[in-house]
Order: sequence, then C-alpha cells, then structure tokens
Amino acid sequence: MNYQKKQSPFRQGLVSVIVPNYNYERFLSQRIDSILCQTYKDIEVIILDDCSTDNSVDVINRYASNPYIKHICINQRNSGSTFIQWKKGFNCANGEYIWIAEADDYADPLFLETILLHMEADKSIKVGFSNSYWETDTNSFINKDYSIPEKYKKYRGIPFIKSHLLKENFIYNASMAVFRHDALYKVDPIYATFKSCGDKLFWASLAEKGSVVFVSQPLNHFRIHSEKVTSKSIINGTLFKEELRFFHMNIKKGYVSIFKRISVVKYFLSYIKRYEDKFLTDEIYQDCLNLWMNEVNPRNPHLPLAYKFICRFIK
Repeated sequence: MNYQKKQSPFRQGLVSVIVPNYNYERFLSQRIDSILCQTYKDIEVIILDDCSTDNSVDVINRYASNPYIKHICINQRNSGSTFIQWKKGFNCANGEYIWIAEADDYADPLFLETILLHMEADKSIKVGFSNSYWETDTNSFINKDYSIPEKYKKYRGIPFIKSHLLKENFIYNASMAVFRHDALYKVDPIYATFKSCGDKLFWASLAEKGSVVFVSQPLNHFRIHSEKVTSKSIINGTLFKEELRFFHMNIKKGYVSIFKRISVVKYFLSYIKRYEDKFLTDEIYQDCLNLWMNEVNPRNPHLPLAYKFICRFIK
C-alpha cells in the first residue's frame, strides 16, 4: 500500500492517534483509556487490529460508539508487518499531527498537550517526543540513559541522526513520539521493508526534513515484555542485519565520518557479543558477528582506502 497525498488540507491542530494492535487484549483497555483521557482533546482515534487470535476485537468493539473513535479496521489476514499497519493508519489520518500509540503501552494525560506546546510554537519541528517510564511485570522506572538536565532540548535534524540514531535509537518506542503529517510525503518508503529497524529509518527520514524536540519529562509508559518485536529480532539476528543496512544507507548520505564509522562498528560488535548466549543458534550469532567484523576488515575490498588503513590498527 502506497501512502497517497490527500487533496484536502489536514485539519489544523488535530492529532490522528493510530493504535496498531496484535494480540494485546490484556493491555488494550489501559492504552485506549489513556488516549481518551488526554488533556489535549482535538483528536481522532484509528484502531487497527492485525487479525488477533485473542479477544482483542471484543475489547476494541466496546469503544466503537465513543465519538473520538473515527476508524476501526480489523484485518481478516495478518499483514506480517507493524510498518504495513502504520501505513494503513496513515491513509486514514486527517490530522495535522500523527501519534502512533502502540497497543501495549500507555500515556500520561499530559503527553499530547506537552509535546504539542513545542510543536505548535515552532513549525520547523517535525518530530516531538518525551522521555519514558519503562514498565516491567514487577517494576516501573524512568529511563535515565536518555535523561537530560534541561526540561526540553531541540536538535537540528541531521545532527540528531548522527548523534542519536546511528548507534542506539533515541526514539526507541513509537508511542513516545508525535510527528507532522505533511512530513510523511518525503519519508523513504523503504522503511516498510524492514522487520526490526524500520522505525529508525522512519524517524531519520522525518528528522531530515527539519528539527526534533525531546521533552525530558517521562510522559510515556513503555512496556517491556518478551513479545516485543525487538526482543525477537535480537535472538534471530534480524536486528543486527538490518542495523548494518541502515548503517550503509547513512554512509552513502555522508552522515558517518571515518572515526564515527569505527565507533558504530565497535558498538554493534559489543552488542552482538553481549547477547551471545541469547541467539537461537550459534550459527546465527557467528553470522551476525562476521557481518559486522567485515566492516573493520582491512581486506574488505569495499571499504575506502584511508578507512582500511585505520582498520589495521583496531584491536
């Protein structure tokens, strides 16, 4: 499905909230309630179910009469991709802003109001996102790794990619972010072909169009559990193969200096080794390790000459 530009303008100030769901019956009510309880009320809610096998549809149908629920789309066949569901939601959205509110997370009532305060004041901001509480089965804690001393920080888009998307994904959870609808037109559609790192490419494509603002207040609740796509993509190797693909795309764009290139490779080699005993098989582990080791192999004919020379001294 290709994203098509609408003929009519988006309604100014309206937020289209897209809720993609697959088998999250146990979280759905809390998620939807946290959207309907937002202090910012100019919203339309689009709920997408990707052929769930639990009772998710029953939960969704309980909200069908709510005036904020504008679309309920129930797939008869599983799409196999979160990003395909995203695009389906985009084609239903009429708002100036879009929030992908993932079904297993939930939000503070002030989430939208706080993010939009910055985005409405500065039209150059294409993406706004907040810090998060990380929710486990037994604990809730603020993600200190992404905390800053300021109440908020604005970044220029390309420096943000270089500093915060080449290694870890600073926007690690779609639920923590709101973005401008009109910025979608220039997003690289290849993101939908990814299984794991498509979100990284998606945020990078948006950031290229303008600025990004990060609100340090934790207004998103990011749920950690074994069914997360990221957890599965680590152990089957998909994440590391797709990260390499994303890495090469940014090299071609000129976003990765020689020394940054080495730093990124070292980061992912360390990442792979840290999860050595978690991979489904030793072969998958070794394959991922070899792919990234080849990025600092002086004998790799595809590496630039100056870079290969530096690689000779890497231990």
